[in-house]
Amino acid sequence: MAHHDAKDGRAALAAALLAGLLAGCTGLGPARVGIDRTDYTERLRQSEKEQLLTNIVALRYGDPPMFLGVSSVISQYTRESSGELHAAIAPAVDNDGGSIGGAVVLRETPTVTYTPVTGERFSRHLLAPLPPAAVLAMMEAGWASDLLFPLAVRSINGVGNTSRAPLFEQKADDDFMEVVAALRRLQRSQGLAVRVRQKEETFSALARVRPALSAQEQADIAFLADRLAIQRGVGELRVVFSTYAHDPDELAIATRSMFEILMELAQGVEVDGAPPAPGPSLVRIHSGAAAPADAHVAVRFRERWYWIDGRDEASKQMFLITQVMLSIADTGDGARSPLVTIPAG
Repeated sequence: MAHHDAKDGRAALAAALLAGLLAGCTGLGPARVGIDRTDYTERLRQSEKEQLLTNIVALRYGDPPMFLGVSSVISQYTRESSGELHAAIAPAVDNDGGSIGGAVVLRETPTVTYTPVTGERFSRHLLAPLPPAAVLAMMEAGWASDLLFPLAVRSINGVGNTSRAPLFEQKADDDFMEVVAALRRLQRSQGLAVRVRQKEETFSALARVRPALSAQEQADIAFLADRLAIQRGVGELRVVFSTYAHDPDELAIATRSMFEILMELAQGVEVDGAPPAPGPSLVRIHSGAAAPADAHVAVRFRERWYWIDGRDEASKQMFLITQVMLSIADTGDGARSPLVTIPAG
């Protein structure tokens, strides 16, 4: 009788262990959330950087830009389980009371949906000028105006920025960078405050001068008023999208399109190992037979590698601002943002 009890106990234990094995992946979904979110976020971030750099390099060689947006990521997990149980019914021989075995296989089948940027969205995304209010909103949020304006602005009250891109080439006014430097000093000291307001679907921007100014701030305001033909003593300036101001209380800003910005960045590409054309470059993009291990971003194009040096802080900053502006230019509802779906049942 005792032998049968022992045999029954072993069989019950084996059955319980087998059941536990087959249900071993219970709660798979919550366990995968952190891993999947981190992995997909990092890969999407890196892919966006590589796509942007590839388009900049392609423009330098005269190829048109082509963007593929990731509209959805679906990662489906399938769990396949198998098991077997052998239990001795006769009295055990050589202590063989049975055996238990099994396997659990986890399969992942990711599906990524890409949407090409073409047609009307291409025109809005790459060819339309950036909204001046968007550029000023970045300035209002603390982004340095001496980085934003040389990259995204074509002119301020008729004072023109330089353009080295052949399609948009223009010589800068000698004091454009002086205007930008004065704006940056006033931004740092908060002597000039920019405020962007939204009313329904339209945006307006106002620039206001602080009442009490230091000697340097007064000098900068006087220089801007003279060079930009702004009336002194005006409390607020209305910001308009235009090459020239029509009223003394207006600040006219003409912005570049993303296509223009990418063309300007492309002038900093080393073509087949040769250095860029003489003149200031917004970004420096190196080329060679192999990319260094510490590159900020690197891509292979036409059998050569192109990269931004991981130690080049100025180029990295311009590249980051371009990424942000590219997102701003792609205005629209949330359906255009990547939707990540990870069923993990």
